[in-house]
Amino acid sequence: MTAHQNSTRKLPQLPALNFSVTHVGLRTSGIENMRQEGQQVETTLATTRTVLLALNAANGMPEAGQLKDFFAWPTWQAPGIPKPSHEWTAIFGAETRAFEGMHGAAPAGGQPTIICNSDHIRVTDAMWQMLQTQECVVLCTGLAGDPTAAEFGAAAAGGKLQAVLARALFH
Repeated sequence: MTAHQNSTRKLPQLPALNFSVTHVGLRTSGIENMRQEGQQVETTLATTRTVLLALNAANGMPEAGQLKDFFAWPTWQAPGIPKPSHEWTAIFGAETRAFEGMHGAAPAGGQPTIICNSDHIRVTDAMWQMLQTQECVVLCTGLAGDPTAAEFGAAAAGGKLQAVLARALFH
């Protein structure tokens, strides 16, 4: 996984957020290959690479639990693909190739949630290609500060992340 520098913005009712943009390999239900040795059959599941947006409590703040409660996403059973969400959309600038923010659908009778990223985070060319091909992104919570790839992997493997698969919108 390759992490990129984060952006912080104060939101009402939420702690400061860091947006980490990275990419991750997710196992799919498809079979990549099968090999038989004697009576044993070795099956390898296919892996797809997708863009991940991690919403982290900034500066190691203890409010990571507050983020979990606010978004209420299900626990991510990594390395599988998180459950799809029709409520959240990640917004990217087509000209800048940057993550600009998120939009959450309005609950019945409520206002939509709009989270703007004050410092747009440009994604790498490889990540941009993934976004263009898949038109989706993994959104996750459960981390604090600026986690390393190893810390992210350990949290995912330990079932400590909450995530959804959301649509990527380009404008």
